[in-house]
Amino acid sequence: MKNFLSRLQRAFSRTRENLSLLEGQKFSWEDAEEALIAADFGISFTEELLNYLKNEYGENPVALKSILKTRIKELLSSVPPREIPRGVILITGVNGSGKTTTAAKLALFLKDRGKVLLVAADTFRAAAQEQLEKLASSVGVDFFSGKGYSDPAAVAFDAARKPYDYIIVDTAGRLHTKENLMKEAVKIKNSVIKASGNSPFTLLVLDGTIGQNSITQAEEFSRSLEIDGLVITKLDGTSRGGVIVPIVRNLKIPVLFVGIGEGMEDLVPFDPSSFVEALFG
Repeated sequence: MKNFLSRLQRAFSRTRENLSLLEGQKFSWEDAEEALIAADFGISFTEELLNYLKNEYGENPVALKSILKTRIKELLSSVPPREIPRGVILITGVNGSGKTTTAAKLALFLKDRGKVLLVAADTFRAAAQEQLEKLASSVGVDFFSGKGYSDPAAVAFDAARKPYDYIIVDTAGRLHTKENLMKEAVKIKNSVIKASGNSPFTLLVLDGTIGQNSITQAEEFSRSLEIDGLVITKLDGTSRGGVIVPIVRNLKIPVLFVGIGEGMEDLVPFDPSSFVEALFG
């Protein structure tokens, strides 16, 4: 956990400088608003947060940063994390969010808990299947692609019937604004239910560098699929981090993992206290 905290601290160094404006007794609400928006908390959530602080602690509270840290921890902890269950795990998200590498990193994370199968259900992009097959080999788990299949739902159906403890299904990147692509994701989910009798545990992968756009993505995916948990990737120096808080607060979906580097072991369970300490110092 210490290594995780130190790496997050490096990732959020610039954000922490902005939030240092909130230290001490001399500050303005304008400075606080500017710092929080710069940290990617978003305009509406920042206004809500500052109104809460004014109502609870008055117009000139002492130790604003400490109070703010406590409030952020409360908000993140109000949506408890969920244990990854045995069965089918559906990985979804937009192109470029890091889905395929996240699937492999999750396979490595779960490998000590049971037998893991990585499934390439992105039948539109041959390179995606080849990439996942190489990653499966590198982390030492089995791989299935349903070669010759053109329907990703058929791949997921066959995979869901196999005797594995964890079946991680990597799906094609889909634009959350394209209704037909979202319907296809629902079709994949329904094929898993038909094959196994259980709904897959669905993880939405979000790119930590895209800021407020990730809120829109999470909202749109949640309308089509029941999202069980979030994975925030690319928290490695370019992300400002604050957007995690309004996502959790608004959608009531827990962040289960964060990606803090490109290595296969750089997917770690999300810890609200470490996140807040890294963000605020």
